[in-house]
Amino acid sequence: MAKAQGCFYCEEHHEKRDSIMYLVGKMTTGTLYLFRDQSHKGRCVLALDDHKKEIFELTDAQRAGIIGDVSRVAEAIKTLWGCNKINIGSFGDTNPHLHFHIVPKYEGGLDFGGGFTITRADGDQTILKQEEYDEMIAALKKELGL
Repeated sequence: MAKAQGCFYCEEHHEKRDSIMYLVGKMTTGTLYLFRDQSHKGRCVLALDDHKKEIFELTDAQRAGIIGDVSRVAEAIKTLWGCNKINIGSFGDTNPHLHFHIVPKYEGGLDFGGGFTITRADGDQTILKQEEYDEMIAALKKELGL
């Protein structure tokens, strides 16, 4: 697997990444993280283990694997926290490593009925107690068999 030095997702420990998300675990083709900002309860990101920028750069097996992983995570989030809809997005304009935001949406909640906010303009975040993150991570690991 190709890795890029200084890459947000390629490095085992990256200060900026580690300041905004928690490691959940390894999946078939990627690594799953839980966002510290839980304004969308259960929001995760799944980053491909191989350093690629675009989905069309993947082999057929990688593409099937990452979409399968995204689907498994989305289903686990729905099962665990009962959201009304899950938005999935891949951007990477300033972080060119293929990754998917998996964002649960709740009717009447933040951004419902529109696109999700990657970084809230008002700077407001829903920050939990450490034990709450630990419980969410444990629940995801159990649901996903990680």
